[in-house]
Amino acid sequence: MSDNTFCEDVRAGKVLDVRIMMKDSLLLDPSFAEFSKMEKIARSMPGLYDEHDGSAFITDRSLWNDDYMNELMVQILDNFSRERIAHLKEVVRYLHPSEKEVPASSNFPLSTDTPSNSSGNDSSRSYQAQKKQDQYSGRYQGKKIGTGVVVGAVVGGTVAYAVGTAVAVGVAVGAVAGGVVAVASQKR
Repeated sequence: MSDNTFCEDVRAGKVLDVRIMMKDSLLLDPSFAEFSKMEKIARSMPGLYDEHDGSAFITDRSLWNDDYMNELMVQILDNFSRERIAHLKEVVRYLHPSEKEVPASSNFPLSTDTPSNSSGNDSSRSYQAQKKQDQYSGRYQGKKIGTGVVVGAVVGGTVAYAVGTAVAVGVAVGAVAGGVVAVASQKR
C-alpha cells in the first residue's frame, strides 16, 4: 500500500477502495500492524464500518481453511463490521501465523516422531498440532505455495480494479505470479 494513495482515498471518501486496501493488508501483514495503522488513519471516515449483518461465523477451527478465509475476504467488502474484521483476523492468524506471534513456550510436542494414537487422541488433532508446529518452525511448505497464490491473486485483483482493467485477469495473473514466486523461494 502506498501511504499517499490510502490517505488520498480516505480524504476523497472512497469507502470501497479503503476497505479493499485494509482487507488486503490482513493477508499481506499477518501481524496486523499495517491494518492498525490504516485503521487509525481512516477511523473518522464516514461509512467505513457497517453494523454486523447478523450472519454466523464458523467457530470450529478444524473447518477453517483457505476457502473459508477467501469467502470471508469477499463478504467483508459488503459487510465491513468490526465483528467480521475480528473474526477474519482470527482466521488469518490461525491459518497464517505471524512469526511475531510464535509463543515463547510452545504448546506443541518437541519430538518429531510420529504421534502415537494409543493415548486416545484422535489423529486429526495430532496432525493439526504437528502442522502448527511445522508452520511455526517454517518446515510446512504446502501453505507457502498456497499463500503465494492467494496473496498474488488478491494483489493482482486489487491492482486490476485500481487501474480499471478486468479484475479476473488481474486475479489470474497475480495468482500465477504468486505461485511462481513461492515455488522459486522454496527451491533456494
